[in-house]
Amino acid sequence: MESLTGIAAFVHAAEQQSYVAAARITGASPSAISKAVGRLEAHLGVRLFNRTTRSMSLTEEGVVFYERCKRILEDLGDAEAVILQSRNRPAGRLRVSMPHIVGHHLFMPILRSFVESFPEIELDIDFEDRVVDLVAEGVDVVVRSGELADSGLIARVLGQQHFVVCGSPEYVQRRGRPQTPADLAGHACIHFKYPSSGRIALWAFRTPHDRLILPRNLIFNNTDAGLRATLDGLGLSHLPAYVAEPYIQTGVLIPVLTSFMIPFGSLSLVWQSNRQLSPKVRAFVDFMVASLTSQGGTFQPATALS
Repeated sequence: MESLTGIAAFVHAAEQQSYVAAARITGASPSAISKAVGRLEAHLGVRLFNRTTRSMSLTEEGVVFYERCKRILEDLGDAEAVILQSRNRPAGRLRVSMPHIVGHHLFMPILRSFVESFPEIELDIDFEDRVVDLVAEGVDVVVRSGELADSGLIARVLGQQHFVVCGSPEYVQRRGRPQTPADLAGHACIHFKYPSSGRIALWAFRTPHDRLILPRNLIFNNTDAGLRATLDGLGLSHLPAYVAEPYIQTGVLIPVLTSFMIPFGSLSLVWQSNRQLSPKVRAFVDFMVASLTSQGGTFQPATALS
């Protein structure tokens, strides 16, 4: 068992090229990772890493040993998954990453149901708007929007994303209701920018309105901040339909230009293409699909909110 601990520490350190990063993934301390690797090197009688004060890399022996150890850990993971599957009780730590807006507005309302259904799964959830590297960061499942470029991953589409332009009743009464997207030139517009790139998100209008240059009165890198500003009557914003829908239903937001809106990419669950899908990942994926697709309002088009 001591050797397995050292092997796991070595594999994570090799993939991260850092004891500190490996420690974050395993939950151990950097010192514990370093000592485990040191004991493994002493046992083998070879150096596995070339170390300097600023970097570390695998030696020739380390490269060979890493390839074998990686397969060993994958086989152990498969064996564990088979046993857990046979028990039909998904269990263990499950690391999940999803965008803030999805986490707060779609996942948190169904979290209690998941916890009650799978009490032996230890959820470790990150709300991240950047693109997460599943392999490097040791994440089991991520929620991603838009196109998926990495062919080494498996994806299951939850549904098409729809957006709606809306404003508070006070704002619409004061500034008027735009009749076409071109009318937005005379309005205060609230925008979302992607935290990873700083790029301003386009508004999901159909051609020929999809490339309009809109006023940029307020720009946030957080959708909830834009929602708050919209509720306060500071302008019109372009919000996910599932975010705006409860406020539209209660009359505190008014949808506009709904006939000009088109779908804006898809929302998907993504995980690694392991040979054996673990019960905990399968449980999470199946739960998310069943819960979110059964809610009619989650992926409804803007016209349904008119």
